[in-house]
Amino acid sequence: MVSKPLYKQILDDLVEDIINGTYKENDQLPTELELSEKYNVSRITSKRALTELETIGLISRTRGKGSFVKKREADKVAKEPSKNILLIFPFLSEENTGLGEYTQGILEELQSKDYQLLVQTENFLIDTPINEIVSNYVGVIYYPQKNLVNLEVLYQLYLNDIPIILLDKFFHGVPFSSVTANNLIGGKLATNHLIEEGHEKIAFASLTGEIDISSVRDRYLGYLNALHEADILDSFHLTQQLDQTKEAYLDYIVAQINEHQITAIVLENDVLAVQLINHLHQVKIDIPEKVAIVGFDNIQASSLIQPGLTTIEQNFVEIGRVACQMVLDQLETGSKTEIHQKTEVKLIIRDSSSLKERK
Repeated sequence: MVSKPLYKQILDDLVEDIINGTYKENDQLPTELELSEKYNVSRITSKRALTELETIGLISRTRGKGSFVKKREADKVAKEPSKNILLIFPFLSEENTGLGEYTQGILEELQSKDYQLLVQTENFLIDTPINEIVSNYVGVIYYPQKNLVNLEVLYQLYLNDIPIILLDKFFHGVPFSSVTANNLIGGKLATNHLIEEGHEKIAFASLTGEIDISSVRDRYLGYLNALHEADILDSFHLTQQLDQTKEAYLDYIVAQINEHQITAIVLENDVLAVQLINHLHQVKIDIPEKVAIVGFDNIQASSLIQPGLTTIEQNFVEIGRVACQMVLDQLETGSKTEIHQKTEVKLIIRDSSSLKERK
């Protein structure tokens, strides 16, 4: 089983807890001993996580006192409007896959630069006047949940020469640069793995049938590409209908498995894959003996669920780092050329996809 280093797991959890407000400014973090006991690791490992957290500028550490979330200077934005980069998420919670790691990558890139990162939710764009954003921020890194719900605001910022970099998705016809994982290759890797395991009845499951989200669309196209190259004619796109509850959708997938003798499924992301695995357990369908499952993202839950979830890992830290580089490059050169960067993905094989003796 392939998993991230233990110190990295602690680091990612702490970054996410700071960004989503679990630990607020001036709050004390758990000690090295408390972290080592919570994660069942050595104090050397927990100390490394805290040291990394201090290095990227989220905490301060004082011998004999502990580790504290750094307080941002209240007047920093007003005094240095030309040194603030804005990171926008739809909402700040654990449901935002990669939130902490995106932020970590951006902060690592800014370590030696004279810029400050400020994290806000989507509502910030709605509630803040355009002229105030233009005056106080030099660049925006934006994670769109599905559609560009604040296109008008973002485009006005673009017209005011504010670099706009999208995370995870891109949109045709919109002049914003983006950084995404190579989702096409990821979908192909996932499907090829199942083909190599001997599967021919392979489905792709997603929460939208229109494939209007670029990341999901590219994963689906990678799935189709792999089937075509293997001369497999049958393809199955299992999508959630608008009037379907999540439970009804999972029941629908089970019905399609039985009706079409589907033996493997590639899912649009790990969250949906974990939900399906739990549902298949409930209806007594064995994994992977009856159905093999592959997800996408390599979230923490993918290594904790039973069986462990085979998945495609995207490097959220690298995506954040590249997005930050693109903002800084645009600020330095003044270029508004639309660029779409893709980062590498990796197949992580666990027990949910090994064929064994499929019945």
